[in-house]
Amino acid sequence: MPGFEGLGAVVGSAVRRIILIQLAVTVAIALMMLVCLNAIAAASAFAGGAVGFLTSLVYAKKMFAPLGSEPEKIMTAHYRAEAYKLVFTILLFSLVFTQFKEVQVLPLFMAYVATLMVYWVALIFV
Repeated sequence: MPGFEGLGAVVGSAVRRIILIQLAVTVAIALMMLVCLNAIAAASAFAGGAVGFLTSLVYAKKMFAPLGSEPEKIMTAHYRAEAYKLVFTILLFSLVFTQFKEVQVLPLFMAYVATLMVYWVALIFV
């Protein structure tokens, strides 16, 4: 497909940027919790944000279809990546809730939701 040679690099760059922004949002919320509340709230926020950006990374690594692929192949790759992301999300939240006994749920989910919102905002600018 002429004119689309650099598309893979642009998409890869956008995905990298989104994940880095998710990481930055996670760190910012964790620092805010540390200053305003305590270390447990900060760790809880970081754990929630980590679930968000790590699952985005899993999706990005699994969502691969060569440039110029048929739509069916692209959709299959997307569904497979979403399935991996969902399973990984469940596993990470299970790990947090079973291993982090002092977890504070509100900071955890605030940071997780904030990382999801990065996608929505990114769609406006990408």
